[in-house]
Amino acid sequence: MRKGRSPYWHLRTALLIFLGLVTVGTCGYMIIERLSFWEALYMTMITVSTVGYREIVLPSRAGEIFTMVIIVSGLATVVYLTTAVVDILIEGRLLDVMGRRRVLRELQDITGHYVICGYGRVGRQVAKECQARGTPVVVIEKEPAVVEACLGDGFLAVKGDAAEEPTLRKAGLERAEGLVTALSSDADNLFVTMTARMIRPDIFIVGRCNSDDTESKLYRAGADRAISPHNVGGRRMAALLLKPMVCDFLDVVTHGELVELTLEDLTVERGAAVTGRSIRDILVDDLKGIGVLGLKRPKRDFVVNPSGNTVLDEGDILIVQGSPDQVQALRKVMEARR
Repeated sequence: MRKGRSPYWHLRTALLIFLGLVTVGTCGYMIIERLSFWEALYMTMITVSTVGYREIVLPSRAGEIFTMVIIVSGLATVVYLTTAVVDILIEGRLLDVMGRRRVLRELQDITGHYVICGYGRVGRQVAKECQARGTPVVVIEKEPAVVEACLGDGFLAVKGDAAEEPTLRKAGLERAEGLVTALSSDADNLFVTMTARMIRPDIFIVGRCNSDDTESKLYRAGADRAISPHNVGGRRMAALLLKPMVCDFLDVVTHGELVELTLEDLTVERGAAVTGRSIRDILVDDLKGIGVLGLKRPKRDFVVNPSGNTVLDEGDILIVQGSPDQVQALRKVMEARR
């Protein structure tokens, strides 16, 4: 098939030819043999199908010639239709179309996910980390082969240019929790960041940069965080050399490999029951074993190991450690009242 043509093009063409043949045959029998509409339609159908079950009238010489033409045309149409159906089934296009419709339905329903622009080495790793934590993601990728690989890995994917507004909307940016732009080009990452910020002024955006000059530009474009894989990799390697056990412990905690302990950031939502209360008053009973490692207030720096007398306000973010059950219980009391 030609590039850009629908996989159902041949099938639709065959069906249109078949309908045209039935129409021509019906009209021809009505004119040549003076048959009624239903009689002419009946004659056409048994002729096209080559059944020849029961003829309405003995055809005239003109009717015989017309019948032979209809038979030959009908056989050619049936062969063409069969070829189109086999072509769709053999190439897997039917399953492909059904799969794409399923993806479209899921894209319309998904919410609270993260949009990942680019499925290269960086984007793929981000997607796998989110998948390991049970967080849904939608990947945007230009290359058809990469999109198929992404779908094969179990991720929802949208084919298109992430810098274009319709593509971001198709990926459900309005309902997303955050966006990561992990494209190989700094210019593309800048455009994606600006476009996403225009659509969702409140969304959290992490941008990839390959040079130090781009980092400041990403922040000006609207990114909340700008990450250079080279710088991060270098710092990580240095940390492993200098403090390997500390790095290993943090990896275990942050990646959820240690069942007894988890590290999370929790936000005090508007109208939450903990608003206006001190940390000491909150961490009682079942929450007593939770450790508060840090506090981040809007437009302020981090407070490391805040005191128990610290009063919480809406928008405050706590960095806490504890068992998964304890952290989940604390998350509930920090949510808005229903």
